[in-house]
Amino acid sequence: MSQKIAVSKIGEDVLSVSDPNDFIFNSLFNTFKIILSGTKSHTLAASTNNQTITQAHGQDFIPLISAFVIVDGETQVFIPNGYGVLVASAKVLITNGVFFNYIEADEDNIYFNFNNTNGSSKDIIIRFFVLEGIE
Repeated sequence: MSQKIAVSKIGEDVLSVSDPNDFIFNSLFNTFKIILSGTKSHTLAASTNNQTITQAHGQDFIPLISAFVIVDGETQVFIPNGYGVLVASAKVLITNGVFFNYIEADEDNIYFNFNNTNGSSKDIIIRFFVLEGIE
């Protein structure tokens, strides 16, 4: 007999439901469910900090958001509080100048914030995931 930890949504019987969407948490299923995903392209201005990009999420709650970004023409992605590293060694760190500061969400929108310390504009592509709310 296997053991599990589960919390069902209000009105659902934790002992009898089997649909993953009827749980707030169930150790047998993924914890967060992706309910919406998308991509957003944007051009970051050169040598500018605190550039905020807004995307409507269309949910009736404030969702948890996960995202990563790629600078157009490069091969690596990076997450919030990170930057694109071009060369790294024990003594050298060269970046592409783009820093993904943070993600925020409110009742209506998702906000992606970036710095671009490079002297030229940078085209980026953001891949984001809106995660199911806990009701």
